Amino acid sequence: MKKILYFALAIGGLALITPKESSAQHRGNDREWKHDKEYRKYEEKRDKEERKYWEKREKEERKHYNKVAKRYRKEYRHGPPAWARAHRYDNRHHVYFRDYKTFYDPYRNGYVYMRNGRWSFSASVPSFMLNVNLGSANIRVVKDVPISRHPEDFYDDYRWD
Repeated sequence: MKKILYFALAIGGLALITPKESSAQHRGNDREWKHDKEYRKYEEKRDKEERKYWEKREKEERKHYNKVAKRYRKEYRHGPPAWARAHRYDNRHHVYFRDYKTFYDPYRNGYVYMRNGRWSFSASVPSFMLNVNLGSANIRVVKDVPISRHPEDFYDDYRWD
């Protein structure tokens, strides 16, 4: 009986003395755990630097976007042109200026005119119409051509003058 008691105490003592080696989570030596801690620190540092980089880049992109948007708002007018009120024009159809063989295209927000036998597009009033009072110019509102189509493509199909 004493032998069994000594044997049980010896096994119990061994179990208490060496729990690290017998545990499944602590297999291997302590150097691997130290390496894991260092690697986690390295990952955290790298992630922090990466976040800083992306925050800085996002800030620069926002700054650039705001600068471009501000310039865009200054340079480009949205809505009907200045002469539209005089003709009670509502920006829903193409307009043809008969005397100048020029279309106003509200879909592209610009003017299409014949130059050297070809159609040209200009976002602003063409140079030959700069000194013309477009509010009193002879126009024709073109309701037959869909607004998403280019009016110059239909020039030959209609009698404009």
